Amino acid sequence: MKKFLIKHVGNMGDLVFFIPPILSVLKQKYPDCHITFITPWGFKDKHGRWGKRNQDGFCVSLIMTNPHIDQLIHWHDTKLDLSARTCCEDGRCFPTWNRQYFNQQKNSGSYTNTYELDFGIGHEDNPLKKIYRHLGLPQADFTNYKIYLTPQDEYIASNVMASAPHPRIILLEGLEGATTRGWDPGKIDDLSSQIKKIYRVAPIWFGGKYTPEYKGRPLTLRENMATLTFADAAIGVMSGPLHFAAAVGAPTLTLFCDQALHRSAPAFFLNKYIADKQRRHRTLLGPSSLPYTILKSPNPPPELTSAEVNRQHYKNWTRPGKQSTKSGLAAITVSEIMTVLQDILPPG
Repeated sequence: MKKFLIKHVGNMGDLVFFIPPILSVLKQKYPDCHITFITPWGFKDKHGRWGKRNQDGFCVSLIMTNPHIDQLIHWHDTKLDLSARTCCEDGRCFPTWNRQYFNQQKNSGSYTNTYELDFGIGHEDNPLKKIYRHLGLPQADFTNYKIYLTPQDEYIASNVMASAPHPRIILLEGLEGATTRGWDPGKIDDLSSQIKKIYRVAPIWFGGKYTPEYKGRPLTLRENMATLTFADAAIGVMSGPLHFAAAVGAPTLTLFCDQALHRSAPAFFLNKYIADKQRRHRTLLGPSSLPYTILKSPNPPPELTSAEVNRQHYKNWTRPGKQSTKSGLAAITVSEIMTVLQDILPPG
């Protein structure tokens, strides 16, 4: 029996977009293999250390239901707890490994292969192809990414969404973000008004700061993601919430620019795996620049002249000043979004 030790301490999107396909491929190629998967509880803390639970323990929470993992391990930079008393999530507890213990296991000879997936992805890289090459599977092309929701997740989400009128048009958190990865915040009100005019319902916001409650408590991350299974359409920019919507099968409209299309657009990656015969996933492209900057360049975007950089108070991609209304994403208009939305979801 082959035994694989896999470590990944990435972000939300990675755990939805990259990890499920590669675990599935490993189990397809080696049906009897044993996979030990290591991930942290949430993001790094303010000191740059892994281990503290934050963001609803998203890493462990998102991956703990994956049926292809035989043993899940919580990563902590310094703490070691093999008795599984430190990390508990949704009624399950997991052993905690620190860096020293991980290195011991990696060099113990107990595993057929050890894969550390925390390497950089270049602008032109196809992320999944690069990971498959790293795994020694260069011919693999399985790209269907998904989240394994529990029946309880789906039950609670169905109760929460029961009173929401159709059509349920979801605006995904990040769409209103005033960074170069967000759309134009100044157009949000107009988009909402047009949705109400055409579809006679108000759009519903999805994201951490829009978390609904169930019986007096906020939904867990997976429960909140399960509400997206009841969406008729979801509109967003390339970010974790957009991956969540695509992973649970909601029809998506992705506002996209400044990246190679093969890098992460759901309309590209889902293709043949979309169960819906109409394949109601669209990617709306704004103007892009070369070289690609992945929307997070430390330098001012080429759309701005030097005078505009000073006038619009550009600092960096998270503090772009008025540049957030001039990026390639911000150039996408409300009327363009509504045209594509009506193609996905015809009114009436």
